[in-house]
Amino acid sequence: MHGRVAHWLDARIGVSCATEYDCALLRERIVALRRQLPPLFGMLLVSLIGQALAFRNDGLSLAPPAIVCGAILWRATFWRLLRVQELEIGSVQLELRKTYIIAAFLLAITCAWELNSFFKLSAEDAADLAMFAGLASIGAATGLTSFPAAAKLPLSFLGLPFACLLAIDSKPAHQGLGLSLIIVILIRLRLLGVQDHVFESLVRSKFQVEAEKLRAVSAEKAALAEQRRVKIIADTDPLTGLANRRGFLDKLSSVDSNARRNFALILFDLDGFKPINDTFGHPSGDSMLVEVSRRLQALAPGEGRVARFGGDEFAVVRECRNSGEALMFATAIIQNLCAPFWLNGRTMRITACAGISYQKDDNIGESIRRADIALYDAKRRARGSVSIFSSEMETEVQRRTSIEQALRQPNMADDVHLAFQPIVQLDTMELKAFEALARWHHPELGWVSPSEFIPITEQISVLEEISDALLERAAAAARDWPSSVRLSFNLSPVQLCSSETAHKVLRTLSKRRIEPARLQIEVTETALLADFETARRNLSRMRSEGVQIVLDDFGAGYSSISYLREMHFDAVKLDGSLISSMDDANRGMPLLQGVLALCREMDQQCIAEHIETDDQMQLLRELGCRYGQGYALSPPVDTGTASRMANYGWLNPAKSTGSLERRRAAG
Repeated sequence: MHGRVAHWLDARIGVSCATEYDCALLRERIVALRRQLPPLFGMLLVSLIGQALAFRNDGLSLAPPAIVCGAILWRATFWRLLRVQELEIGSVQLELRKTYIIAAFLLAITCAWELNSFFKLSAEDAADLAMFAGLASIGAATGLTSFPAAAKLPLSFLGLPFACLLAIDSKPAHQGLGLSLIIVILIRLRLLGVQDHVFESLVRSKFQVEAEKLRAVSAEKAALAEQRRVKIIADTDPLTGLANRRGFLDKLSSVDSNARRNFALILFDLDGFKPINDTFGHPSGDSMLVEVSRRLQALAPGEGRVARFGGDEFAVVRECRNSGEALMFATAIIQNLCAPFWLNGRTMRITACAGISYQKDDNIGESIRRADIALYDAKRRARGSVSIFSSEMETEVQRRTSIEQALRQPNMADDVHLAFQPIVQLDTMELKAFEALARWHHPELGWVSPSEFIPITEQISVLEEISDALLERAAAAARDWPSSVRLSFNLSPVQLCSSETAHKVLRTLSKRRIEPARLQIEVTETALLADFETARRNLSRMRSEGVQIVLDDFGAGYSSISYLREMHFDAVKLDGSLISSMDDANRGMPLLQGVLALCREMDQQCIAEHIETDDQMQLLRELGCRYGQGYALSPPVDTGTASRMANYGWLNPAKSTGSLERRRAAG
């Protein structure tokens, strides 16, 4: 019942709060009342005290004015202490209801007292009392402007009745005053509506501005939250939940530069990860990466200390006192990663290489570059290797970059020239072939060895262009040799994996009018491993035309014997490591003897390369190795010298004996 009465009263006096705007309007009303009521209370006190003094000798009771004055003082004190900004909307409604009810109650007491006094006083005094009442009601209404329901009370129930009493008085002057008061009160009532409309318009404008501001703030907060979310996504690896390269750099950048000077930055790259993806599928590979990230986080706890840079490459940052401590930490991580992984019901193993940058430098980008250089060095050496960046690595990388840039220049093949090293029959010293060797002298880089620039040509895809040009020149030189002297030419893995290689080689021979039987192609086990079926087709096509095929570096790999079984070679060239280790009677010599015996059993001709001493040459003769090449026989020679040697037919015995130093000097 109480709730229904409150709801009815709220609707009558305009303090309902159905919408946010209604609540905002009520808050503005009570704030305005907080400013308007103290002056109003002061005016009412003055008015009541004035009336009491004016009619104190007329026998009127002063008890009602005293009660009203006490109530006014009480409410003035209450409003003075009220903190309207801290009120909940329910409390605001309650205070407005109380204000309306108390105003009506005080008005009823005042009206009753003044009506009673009006009829007891003389006509002149009654007119004065009516004027007091009218003016007091207008003042009270003015003080309650922001609360129209309460402001209408004194005008309607105090000022207007007394104005009407004056208007019906017998004296014209009183009638005029009454009519004037009626008109003023009616205008004031009309103005209350106008002023309230203006007040509501101002509140509505303020509410809309605040609402727009709130929407703008909310939109800004949402945008910032979205920006943070996007940044988290952009800075996080979705698979492992680690920071990615960008997030890793951002977190390191936020660390004090002086603190970063004690950091070791370590890059890890997994060995043998690709076969896991290829064999067991990408889900298994992803599970492996997740497990690796967990192990790294366990060894390097802390936010932003571990990151996945992409693929199977991870980064770890750790505070270390020196490079030795960083090396021990990286080695411990690699040992941990070597422990078996149990994934999808299978046990899997991997290894990893690490590159460490421990420099007294707070440049993060430079540290990552150095760690990457060290990682490249570690991967080049062996699985499970760790390298710490050094200035020598920097020099090597700069040289490699310079070589790469030089190799990218137009017509680069013209700058690479040929040298020819004889392959001879060891027992007669008869010249059997020349191996064509690439030689490159750069104006700034100096002599660049084939072992240095050939791998780079493969990586930047210019090897085929250079090799095709060299084969053209080698075939042109071999055309002037006797038909008994063959040209030996190396084909790289890239060329053997190209379906057009056999066609291009045979076309070059035809163009230079060289019989295919005068060419022998040297291939390595590595070349066959790259794409065995394509390599087999190329070699079979060339061999069917008469080209001889030689398996190079025999004895250096693990599966050369299987290739001897699966493919037919015209000869095998023994790896230089077998020759250099033959002086070791306990291990090197038995191994060489075993390889030569194997070749005899399989009816394979042997060519020994890298024969560096007369003793090696003599021993190879005794072991039954038929062919050989190396500095002990002849260094590589230029095209003209090769032509003269070919026409001579065998090596000059004077040049085929003596010290290696004299022959190198002579060459």
